[in-house]
Amino acid sequence: MLNFLFSAVGKFLWWIARQIARLIAWLTVQAVLHPRTTATAATVTGSVAWLGWQLVVSTAGLALVALSTWKAAHPRSFEQGVGTWARTWWHKWWIYRRQWHTAFTRCDLTVQAGSEVFIPKLKGVRSTPWWDHLMVELPVGQSPKRYEHDETADALRLAFKGERIVIKRREPRLVELAFMRRDPLLSIVPATAIPASVADIDWRRVPVGLNEFGQPYTVSLLGGHTACAGSTNGGKSGLGWNILRAIAPAIVAGLVRPIGIDPKLKELSQGLPLFAQGDYVGLNTPDLPEATLALLERLVAEMNEANERDGAAGERDFVPRKGRPLTLIIIDELAPLLKYWPRRIRDKIDDALGLLLTQGRAAGFIIIGAVQEPTKDVFSIRDLFTRRLALRLPTESHTEAALIEKAVDFGAACHEIPESLPGVLYSLQDGAKSTVRARLGYVTAEDIDELVAYVEEAGKVVELDWIREELGGIDITAEDLGVSA
Repeated sequence: MLNFLFSAVGKFLWWIARQIARLIAWLTVQAVLHPRTTATAATVTGSVAWLGWQLVVSTAGLALVALSTWKAAHPRSFEQGVGTWARTWWHKWWIYRRQWHTAFTRCDLTVQAGSEVFIPKLKGVRSTPWWDHLMVELPVGQSPKRYEHDETADALRLAFKGERIVIKRREPRLVELAFMRRDPLLSIVPATAIPASVADIDWRRVPVGLNEFGQPYTVSLLGGHTACAGSTNGGKSGLGWNILRAIAPAIVAGLVRPIGIDPKLKELSQGLPLFAQGDYVGLNTPDLPEATLALLERLVAEMNEANERDGAAGERDFVPRKGRPLTLIIIDELAPLLKYWPRRIRDKIDDALGLLLTQGRAAGFIIIGAVQEPTKDVFSIRDLFTRRLALRLPTESHTEAALIEKAVDFGAACHEIPESLPGVLYSLQDGAKSTVRARLGYVTAEDIDELVAYVEEAGKVVELDWIREELGGIDITAEDLGVSA
């Protein structure tokens, strides 16, 4: 009996010792893997031991009040100084590390070699108010294509309870997994602000809205032409108006010459003062199809002259400047020009647009075109537009007709955009088989009135300065010219 008792006690003590050893080993590993958490816990424990829990609790309460006051008084600096760090730490520990092994195992994203199983390593986490960006190192033998498969990506998104997932290749064996926690595009995006001066304009990054990462969504006015497709009330007009607001100082300075083609006789008519005489066709234009053809043929002739001058001067890259403005051709609806007007006119318009789209970039003739029905029989010149945006569309086939074949497989879900979110769009990401989701700024009638008033008032100031310069610096006032200052 005694032998049995001593044997049982010995086994129990040995089991306890093993468990304690395992606990110590686990704590050691965790301390090494999570040095910041370890240091924080050690600091708190030491403070309680040396200072007493009352003083520690009081200090923590004061710190909480100070941080709350900071956040209320200046949210931006609080986010940069504390919010991002705290959110990243919490998400990394609670959402990802805690479930990492289970999620990747059940999503079949491991590599087995013999009896060993290798799991991708989490190299870093960066959290924003809307997204978590994870840098993941792939084990040897695993390809990034495994993650790009629709079912696998969706399973991984659901495993970590994300609303959306975006996968990007960064380096060999290194991919970025971005999980959306909140959607920044649910709220209306305000119209693009009018810059203070021409110096604030970046011609290759003109802001027109907000992307799903909470950053400015931009388009280029130098690298090529842009087409925007979308159903009725999808928000297509926002592209042109936001561009005009973003480059308003350049219009005033004579660095941009806007051209308006308005087949619907409505969308661009509110901005008539922005267009020079003869540079707008639409409202009150007799025989609109003929007038549109005449305008496009005149632009082709001007483009040819510009290219000829540039060729003689050895100039290859266009830059807007005095005496050589960027000619920005905004076409509110392409369908009548390409499909519904009389064929004898359409054929000539198609030829003129083809010349402008293929030769206009180098001469500074850039087209911004909108189309409601981007099917092949209507939007026949799709591939001549360097950049293509797609807003809400009725079917997957319309999405692929507007962007590129298999665009839906790359993530463009234009047919899933609800009517309650006008301006939300998808565009193909440069150099990648993935899409960018964004929302155009919502331009109201008041925003257009503000743009027109700015151009008219600022134009008077520029004109007055030019007259003073021509007169050799003689002081002259607005009243002398019979206009208001």
